Amino acid sequence: MAQERKYWDPEAETMPLDKLKRLQEEKLQEIVARAYEKTALYQRKFDAVGIKPQDIKTLDDLEKLPFTEYLEDFCQTPIPEKMTVPMEEIKIVSSTSGTVSGFTQPVLMTMREWEFLRDFEARFRWTIGVRPWDVAFVLTGFDCCPEGYKKLGATLLLGHTGRRNMDHQIRLIKVMGVTVLEHLPSLVLRYFERAKELGIDIRETKLRLVSGAGEGWAESFKRKVEAEYGLPFRTGYGSAEGGGGAAECEAGRGMHIFSDYCIFEVIDPETKKVLGPGEEGELVCTSFVNETMPTIRYRMGDVARMLPYEPCPCGRTHPKISMVKGRVSQIIKIKGKKILPIDVEEVVASTPGLGEEYQLIVPKPGELERLKVKAEHRPEVENVAALRNRFEEAIYHQLGVESEVELVPLGTLSRAIFKAQRLIAA
Repeated sequence: MAQERKYWDPEAETMPLDKLKRLQEEKLQEIVARAYEKTALYQRKFDAVGIKPQDIKTLDDLEKLPFTEYLEDFCQTPIPEKMTVPMEEIKIVSSTSGTVSGFTQPVLMTMREWEFLRDFEARFRWTIGVRPWDVAFVLTGFDCCPEGYKKLGATLLLGHTGRRNMDHQIRLIKVMGVTVLEHLPSLVLRYFERAKELGIDIRETKLRLVSGAGEGWAESFKRKVEAEYGLPFRTGYGSAEGGGGAAECEAGRGMHIFSDYCIFEVIDPETKKVLGPGEEGELVCTSFVNETMPTIRYRMGDVARMLPYEPCPCGRTHPKISMVKGRVSQIIKIKGKKILPIDVEEVVASTPGLGEEYQLIVPKPGELERLKVKAEHRPEVENVAALRNRFEEAIYHQLGVESEVELVPLGTLSRAIFKAQRLIAA
């Protein structure tokens, strides 16, 4: 029975590394040939560097291929020049968030690709520990996320259940015996704190697992969920247009790449040099499942590390990447150091007296002299000036940069209803 198996796809997830490599090489050759033969975009890109599909034989040949840039290639290329199938075969349209381009970019799929995506979503949830007997409430706002729960057979509360009213949604967790809550990480603690205000003790509900999707989250906040509420917090990674993904198993210590679906690389975003295990840079994805709109060496814009390979106690053989720390576009340079919002978030989470909300104020483009931070203090804090000094000292100790902190009462900073916005232009 499905309930008794340990893996969603045992053959794929426990494949010996040599067999996995051969599979990746076969799929790489197939997608490169498809992209070159059927899209004007990749024919131009490959011809510009003198590469033909027959030149790509092994994984070592991957570096011969040019990068696919988000703005220059994905956004600015007319849709027909990116497609390998006629429009009448398109049945599903997703999109990017539009954060960088200023407009959500359509991502077109056939029904075959939609089934690939549903399988990815199911494997993601199975990997983090969801099973068919679970009752799941998905509040991320992404239409693809519930599909994984549907495919693996869990009971699913529809997205409009509770009519997007936070109090109703929280009460439904108790009333319906929800066992898995999936949400944007930055909103999880707010839900749990509101539950306390409503007189609902999360520990006394049937909730057993929290799944995060759509954004990174400080490890300190994850540990807070686990310590205060007795709930494991697990996450995964995916992209509408990238076509690759990864998920965290019960052993933690990173996320297993779905290596039969894609190849991940990590590059220095400035030099474009491929980095080794443990080095932090920009994720690059070559998808085997994006057939309509191929993405080959696609620069994802997300910051992470390939982890040194070691056998995982869960038995999965696929290599791991670190948790995603944020976007390349979010990097702030301060006197030679590179800081991401999540770096500051770790300091916020580990400083007693502060709330969860914070903003980084960026007064000008380019390198800054000091980090400007606005954060909230809790009502019980009596000496706000002392807390500000402790916070500034913690930032310097943990991040090695000087800061200018402004503390405001809890509830002052605007709350996101989707992904948290941490960078604010002055």
